[in-house]
Amino acid sequence: MISHYNVIANSLQTVVHESVGRKKKGVLTQVTLGLLPMSHIFSLVLLCHTATVRGDEIILLPKFELDSFLGAIQRFKIQQLVVVPPIIVRILQEQEKCRGFDLSSVRFIYSGAAPLGKETIRDVLRIYPSWEIGQGYGMTESAVGISSTGENDVLHMSSGSLLPGVRAKLVDPEGNEITEVDKPGELLVQSPGVVLGYLNNERATMETFVFDDEGRWLRTGDEVLFTRGEGGFEHLVVVDRIKELIKVKVCFSSSLSICIRSGEC
Repeated sequence: MISHYNVIANSLQTVVHESVGRKKKGVLTQVTLGLLPMSHIFSLVLLCHTATVRGDEIILLPKFELDSFLGAIQRFKIQQLVVVPPIIVRILQEQEKCRGFDLSSVRFIYSGAAPLGKETIRDVLRIYPSWEIGQGYGMTESAVGISSTGENDVLHMSSGSLLPGVRAKLVDPEGNEITEVDKPGELLVQSPGVVLGYLNNERATMETFVFDDEGRWLRTGDEVLFTRGEGGFEHLVVVDRIKELIKVKVCFSSSLSICIRSGEC
């Protein structure tokens, strides 16, 4: 159950967090690609709400087709691409076609929904050195963002830093809190974006939302660690998935890949 309060709060959290890096770049508003399905929480909050609050111009595409994707970037001078890893992989695979379009307006690629491999990031930056790549981390139960990469503090291996108003802690399998950096544990979070619970599923609500002396926590089911970037800020790095999960996804090839705790594209 996602409340209006959850979505509004998370949109404002993201705007405040990313305003630091955008101010450093001298960017008040920008042209953003609106490609991902608006029915998905990632796009619903990040594009429909957050980008609108910032006053960004959103260029909507009904679906991903490489020619229309590249053509939109060239025609509308899109500065930020909000995408998923398979699209980035497709750009790398189709360099002959990409060279036929002016992509010089792109400043920042924001990737989410799945981990982006360091080799993929390296290859993109080698071809497009003026681009920067950031990632975020979140889930439907946090509606949606928990951490995000700001343009002022990019650490490619990470999913950015915690959004304002997010409180997090790591626990080991016995429930003991982990306080050291670079030591993994299950991530628990508190945030105004954390949802009310699961509709008509009390068991799932009790398993996912736990209480202690500090209040109500969302168990993410993800093993993460916190590390420090060059600027000294803490960054969240996703290590593994604790909950069992089967992901089914279509990569941009002729085959359907079914991944158990899917790896990197």
